[in-house]
Amino acid sequence: MLRPLLLTLTRISVLLSLLCIPLWLRLPAYPPVLTSYYVVRFVMFLPMLAAVLFWLAGGCPGLRVFAADRWRAGWAIAVLLLAGWASLSQHWAFMERTQPDIAENAALRFMIVALFTLTAACSGITPRAAAAALAISGIWNAALGIAQVNANGAIGLTMLGEFPYTSAGYGTSIVRAGDLVLARPYGLHPHPNIFAGVLMIGGLAASAWLVSARRWQGIMGACAVAFILYGLLVTFSRAAWGGFFVGGLALLLFARLVLRRAALQAVALCAALCLMAGGLFVTEYGPFIAARAGDGQESTELRSVSDRLVFTDFAFRAIREEPLTGIGAGNFPWRASRYLRDTFYDLRGDNVHNVYLLAWAELGTPGLALLLAALACMTIAAVRAIRQERTAWRIALLAGGLALSAVGLLDHYPYSLLQTQTAWWVCFALAGTSIQGVIRA
Repeated sequence: MLRPLLLTLTRISVLLSLLCIPLWLRLPAYPPVLTSYYVVRFVMFLPMLAAVLFWLAGGCPGLRVFAADRWRAGWAIAVLLLAGWASLSQHWAFMERTQPDIAENAALRFMIVALFTLTAACSGITPRAAAAALAISGIWNAALGIAQVNANGAIGLTMLGEFPYTSAGYGTSIVRAGDLVLARPYGLHPHPNIFAGVLMIGGLAASAWLVSARRWQGIMGACAVAFILYGLLVTFSRAAWGGFFVGGLALLLFARLVLRRAALQAVALCAALCLMAGGLFVTEYGPFIAARAGDGQESTELRSVSDRLVFTDFAFRAIREEPLTGIGAGNFPWRASRYLRDTFYDLRGDNVHNVYLLAWAELGTPGLALLLAALACMTIAAVRAIRQERTAWRIALLAGGLALSAVGLLDHYPYSLLQTQTAWWVCFALAGTSIQGVIRA
């Protein structure tokens, strides 16, 4: 009697965790019993931890079925080894003597994400439930982002963790076109690019509704995708735009497996609405789009590009210096700060905007190899599952995972933050969950 209850609680905790991906909200104090690491105070950490503990207490249900597929077993081993390697890197981390908590915090994040990903994949959560949670999050976040753009700043949701900002505030991420200044929307995250990633996977997840047998769901899906797309466009996140395009290509690649004639109307409606959303965006924000594209040589855009080149150079420098062990999980911004002492750049230490270079620099060649192996096994497992159980929900989740992989070429948040690292790995994992049926409590 207890095991079915624990499995139900595991599934509820997994879904709550997915719904928390758009939140940067942190607890006012560290939870009792838990350690005082930065990652622990995120509200999202609690349902993730609860899911893992409920699953372990219930005897790891679904693990045997999960591990029966060598590709699923392969990615599970790879992510757990990656988390273990990140934990070992504490002993040789760049800041180990003065601030050992930096690597310890990063190692804890790796471990909870790895265990949660395995828990989610074994828990019996269906791809449909997971994708629906991400799509619903995308809808309300798109509404929030549009409201912030219209207000040219925060709209007062401080209780939910919204950062107070305006277009005139110091440090605010803006788009400038001549004398015009627009504050990019932050949602409930600390930077518009991270917020854009939430909208990107939400829009791709919502696309699964397009092929529903129920006409009203197809129409709802078309409206949701177009609405989220408009919210994504007004973030002015070029990396997320590119990621959405990559995810869209994945949807088209697998569309023949699930597309029915009855769904063509919904797909056509979605295409028309997306074109309208794009046209409205161009009409309203044309000067800012041109500035973001580099036309006019706006200083903010030139600075954005030049800063990324600097940190890319620092990443290659760190890799050359520590090619095997790396500089330790989470330590790149501090190593970059050390490099900056010898330059004239007016910069503060930051992560390199490429997850693969960041993993290589922090965790060395073994860490990069484990990350790539995990992603490869996840992708293969997902494709195999899609071919055997042809559902749009699996395809939508795979598209989200591939989109975040593409974003990782231009930004670091799919690797460096709890919320988006979880989204990245879980999208892949749930796209390739067991095809032998949902575990029943």
